[in-house]
Amino acid sequence: MSQKHADSSKSAPLLVTRDGAVAILALNEPAKRNALTMDLRLALLEALDELIADPACRAIVLTGEGGAFCSGGDLSAMRADDPMGARRRLGIVHGIVRRIAAGPKPVIAAVEGAAFGAGLALATASDVVVADPGAKFCASFAKVGLMPDAGLIWSLPPRVGLGTAKRMMLEAPVIGGEDAKALGLVDVLAPAGTVRDIALARARDMARLAPLSIAMTKAAFARGTDDLDRVLAYEMDGQPMLFATADHAEGRKAFSEKRNPQFRGA
Repeated sequence: MSQKHADSSKSAPLLVTRDGAVAILALNEPAKRNALTMDLRLALLEALDELIADPACRAIVLTGEGGAFCSGGDLSAMRADDPMGARRRLGIVHGIVRRIAAGPKPVIAAVEGAAFGAGLALATASDVVVADPGAKFCASFAKVGLMPDAGLIWSLPPRVGLGTAKRMMLEAPVIGGEDAKALGLVDVLAPAGTVRDIALARARDMARLAPLSIAMTKAAFARGTDDLDRVLAYEMDGQPMLFATADHAEGRKAFSEKRNPQFRGA
């Protein structure tokens, strides 16, 4: 696994490494349990933009250093007398969530330790959540007098159901990894110490699939699945374009030749 950026040092707020077609983004504010400081927000947004634009990147693993995934917002930066600063911080997080949820690259969240507040929202915005029994999830906003943000009201109900999502946001219970798996919040429950490896394996599998197909499928989910006519209209626009791609031709050829396809994203 090689470093991608020169600033991916142990002191950087975000560590960016590459494993073939997979990029690993590791939140690296361990003293704050990877709370979303301004430096970390900006670094994460920039890295996602670079990876989205990089055709060599086919999938992303999002994880945390130091035994935590992300403890949420940085409380030390939240000032009652700076509403414009609050809007700017939240706007950056919104950009991050949009890129995770609606961007063209599949994102696998590898959760160890706490995924609280906005950290929970980063996980639920991801396409796959891998966690171990020791992971802890909490929609902790009401504990500090805030409403859920970072798109959690959008991303949590489809995973756990509306009733459970309301309970999680209104009661703010801490939910362990096994219970989170039973609720549907976690997709893959991994043995302790294997979370990142299993997430990376899932990302490698996704990276072998047709990138344009993945991108259009993610866009469809981000637009919403509750309106049949809207879904069918998106299919009508998207599927004919995919029929005309070189990747579709390669997929058909590989199927007839009984071999694995080699997709190029074209």
